[in-house]
Amino acid sequence: MTNRILTALILRIAGIFLFIKIFDHFGSYFLSIYGTATMAKFKELELLKEPIDKFYFTGTFLTLANIVVSLFLFLKAEWISKKLIKSDNEIITELNPKSLSKVILMTVGIVWLASSIYFIPDFIEYCIQLTSKLNGNVNAQIPDFSFLKYILRIIMALILIFRIEKISEWIIKKI
Repeated sequence: MTNRILTALILRIAGIFLFIKIFDHFGSYFLSIYGTATMAKFKELELLKEPIDKFYFTGTFLTLANIVVSLFLFLKAEWISKKLIKSDNEIITELNPKSLSKVILMTVGIVWLASSIYFIPDFIEYCIQLTSKLNGNVNAQIPDFSFLKYILRIIMALILIFRIEKISEWIIKKI
């Protein structure tokens, strides 16, 4: 097995992980849309029509975008791995500390990046509500979202993916 094949395998796992995450909120999202769409009162109140339409179209678009990204990761894993991994080296079948640390670091980095893609709608909602609150809207409710954890996880995932050689060498020195 080469490092490109392993990277493609990890990318496929991340794509499957991202696709499965859709079903965490899929049922509750469409059930809430169905429930609000069937209520006759919302037809009478013109003030609530636009936010519900916006919620429906934004949520549907983000769900479709999530499906497209997960399918892209799954189907184009070889192409992405060729872009990420410049040299195609054979992976030694025996486990040594350096190869094991690279596998673990790459897996963690790609899974963190895939989960960060999944939480983009929550991040956008947090930013919108925070901006609204900072602009003086006292009715804005900031959702329970760990902004700092989200940003740090993206940064750490990118560092793990693109600096894997230096990080694994540093780990080997510490052992």
